[in-house]
Order: sequence, then C-alpha cells, then structure tokens
Amino acid sequence: MYFLAALAVIAAGCAKETPEVVIEPSSVVFTAGIDTKAVLDGSDVKWAAGDAITIWNGTAAAKFTTDDSGASATFTTASALAETGTYTALYPHDGSADFSDPAAVATTLPEAQTAAAGTFDPAANLAVASSNTTSLTFYNLVSYLKFTVPTGMDDLISVSFSGNSSETVAGAATVNVGTKALIATGSETATLSGPFTEGSTYYLAIAPQTFTGGYTVTITRTSGTYTMVSGKNVTFSRATARNIGELWDGEAVYVIEGTGIAATTVMTHVTGTTQHNDVYSFRGALKTGTVQVRSKYENTVIRSGITIPEDGNYHIMYNSSTGTFKVYSQDILVDFVRGGDTGASAAPWNMITAGNSNHDVVDYFGDVTGVNIAVGASSVHNGTAGDDKNGPSVFIDDDEFLRSVWYDSFEYDNASATADSDPLSITISGLEASGSYDIRIVSMRFNATPSARQTQYTVIGNTTSSPKTVNQGYARGTWAGWAAYDFRTNNITDFDAVTPDAEGKIVIQVVGKLVASRASYHVNGFRISKLL
Repeated sequence: MYFLAALAVIAAGCAKETPEVVIEPSSVVFTAGIDTKAVLDGSDVKWAAGDAITIWNGTAAAKFTTDDSGASATFTTASALAETGTYTALYPHDGSADFSDPAAVATTLPEAQTAAAGTFDPAANLAVASSNTTSLTFYNLVSYLKFTVPTGMDDLISVSFSGNSSETVAGAATVNVGTKALIATGSETATLSGPFTEGSTYYLAIAPQTFTGGYTVTITRTSGTYTMVSGKNVTFSRATARNIGELWDGEAVYVIEGTGIAATTVMTHVTGTTQHNDVYSFRGALKTGTVQVRSKYENTVIRSGITIPEDGNYHIMYNSSTGTFKVYSQDILVDFVRGGDTGASAAPWNMITAGNSNHDVVDYFGDVTGVNIAVGASSVHNGTAGDDKNGPSVFIDDDEFLRSVWYDSFEYDNASATADSDPLSITISGLEASGSYDIRIVSMRFNATPSARQTQYTVIGNTTSSPKTVNQGYARGTWAGWAAYDFRTNNITDFDAVTPDAEGKIVIQVVGKLVASRASYHVNGFRISKLL
C-alpha cells in the first residue's frame, strides 16, 4: 500500500465501492478496497503489486497477495482457506498475528521504521477489514507524525517520537476490529531511519492516542542530537497526520505568547557586529494581559506571568548566555550630534545638537513621550576625516549604535588643565516619579589612547549613584580588528533601575577627569528605558 503524494490529512469515512467478487472452486479470492477518506494531499491511498495481507476465516489464517495496483485489488493465496462467510483481514501480512479475539487481535506496529520520501513505511501502515463476504474495505489504524527535512540538513540519521508521560506508541499492539482502535503495548518510542532527502516530507506511524503531557521529537544527526518538545495536551487521531513542519536545526528559538499578544511571536535573534550573539529581542505592540517567553522547541519557560498593564508598545530582551531578561515599556534613544553630513542619525534616534539643547523626545516607535532632554552648554566633536567614516554599527545586547551615533559627541577638551572639568548636566524630565529606568551611555573618542581621556558619569534621581569612569579613547588601528574590540567594557556605561526624583527628573552629570595635563569628556548618546 503506498501514497502517490505526501500525506496531509487522513480521516475515517465512507468505504470505496469495490468490484464484484470472484469465487473459484479451488480457492477463495478476495477483492480489497481502501477507505475513501484515506487521502494523501488529494491523492488516494493505493494498493501496490506485491502487497500482502493476512485473512482469518474464524478458525484459520492465510497469507494473500496481489499482482494489482490501484484503489482496489484482487488477492489470492496458495494456502488452503475454507470459505466461511466471516472474515477478518490485516495489512500488512503478519504470520504471527492472533485473531482469536476480534476485539483484541494481536499484531505489531514496528518501532523501527524505514524512511520513504513523500509517504510512510508500508510495513507500519497497519489497516484492518472485516466482512461477511469476500469484498473487503480496509481502514487505516495508525496516526502519523509528518515532517519536512529542511535544506542544509543533509546529515540526518533518524527521527524518533515519544510521549512525555511514558505512553506506548509502537511495538506489540492489539486491534479492536469493530472499533478500528489500535493500542500499542510494546515500545515508548517509534523511530524513522534514513537515508533522508533535503526538502522531502516524511511520515512516522504511531499508535493513535492523546498525549496529555505533550510529546518529544528527537532529531539525530551526525553533527549532534537535539529535541523538539511540545508540552501541550494533543491528540493524534487514527488515520490523521499531524504536521510539525520543518525539523528544527538546533539553533535556539524563543517565542512570546499569552493573552497580552495577538499570536505566538518569534523573538528576533540579534545578529551583526555584536558583543553577544545569544541575544533575542521583541519590539512591538502588546495588549493588557500577561505574556511568557519560552524556548519554542525545547518548551523551557524563560519567564512567565509577565503582566502587561495597558495596551502599548513594548521592548523585551533576553540574553540566553548571561540569563539577562528585561521588559521595557518605553525606549528613548538620544544622539548628541554635530549636525550636517556626518552627524545625522535616522529614527528612532532623537538628534540633539549644541544649538538644540532642550528637546521634547519621541520613543523607539515615534510616539510622543512627554519626556524632555535639556543639556548644558558644550561644544561638539566629530570623528576624524579618515577611516572613521567607514566604521560599522555596533550591537550591545539588542541596542544598535549606528556609526553616526558614536562618530560624534558633545565634548569638553582642555589639554592644559589643572583640575577636572566643570560638570555637564543632562536633565531628563517628564518621567514617571514612581517608575524605574535603565540608562546606557555611549562614550567614545577616536585616535586617542584609551587611558589618556577619561569621562566620569554620575546619575542623580531619587538617590545619587556612585560615579562611574570610562576610558573613552579608542586607538582604532584598522576596522578589521573591530569585531574583537570590547565596546561594552570600554565605551558603554550602564545605570540600571534608576528612580527619578519626586518631580520625575533624572540628571546625568558628565565630568572630564584630569589625566596628566588633560581634562576631557565625550558623551556620544544614550538610551533610557522604563522597566516594566
């Protein structure tokens, strides 16, 4: 029995009309059709020449074979089988099957199955028929796991299925002929072994049942073994295929789900010139409700019960390497710029120049926030005219700092100083007084020895932070070495969970520290985000 095309949905239904029965004096001849609703993506299940079935007449059983191909076939036997008028038939032929109890015919659903592109292993496609005549209609007994081998997975060895609550899915089994129920009692695992072809679809037969704790698909490749896990209560019905799509390639995938989001959404894997490659991000609309973040295929919950207080745009960031997890309800990005051809940063950055130091800002999505940035008097520095203009954007977590952000800055530089510089005050007002905010400051000066230029930051809100000092100089060398440069350690300053004062205000004080005879500060830009 075989498929002409790949299996989509199979369901029990009406029987296919079968040809007239021919009974010869020397033997019993059977004609066999297949349940009309047993379909593979629109193509009927067909008999194949060489197919063999076992027929039991109530007292004895015999093997019958066919030379036909098609939806209906004639089966004959070289063995003696008396015509009785009551028959039970099993596909494929099983010489050891016990038919003595029609409510519990003993047979085997192979736990080790062989892959065939676009179809199932015929040896695992158990089907049963019963009749008072020699016209038989077979009904499929098994359920199917359907999957596709993705491009690039050319080292796939096998795919295994198991229930998460130790259910038996293959091996020794019993069949209730009347109800078409198959119950496996032998093995908790069914495995389909290759070779496999990239881009092709395959089917693994299992005993139909409900997996209350979900199920696990184990993917074995020469490059490693990993699992796709579903923790949901799910039913695999008789003669039905459950399609899991392309097999997982082992790369981490995280999703957001819950009442706070319209549909399960995959978090973006942040890529590019980044200090951390294990960062995943979501920026978008959430609804009043709750959400959770979990590993899509391993079913591991990263965070659950996240309360979304009101409809709006949100930012969720997860670093799977460090375990850092943040949920923000507001992102404001500020770039201090020279203006002109080298300084302009595109949205979502708010651009503040020396002549525009009192600024009402918008958030990442362009929404007006009511937050105002006021900056004291300062000059503006832009990068040198050489290779600086060719520098890349840089990611820290999922913050992208464009070249135009770190290329120029608000600056103070005194090469003949005898003391620290006077502080530059950056005042952020219009914040929620009871809120909590993360601040990330970018500070960089090109073509400078790192320790020769030091900037000190202090954040003042409901309390005053300890000062933090950064060596903002960067002797760039060539851009070829940029990927190995630790931008996070050298040029990023973080102040986390800062609470504004009673008026909803936070002040960032910037001081150029005296190093030898130089006092210098550079503040290129910053991000401020409200923690949920």
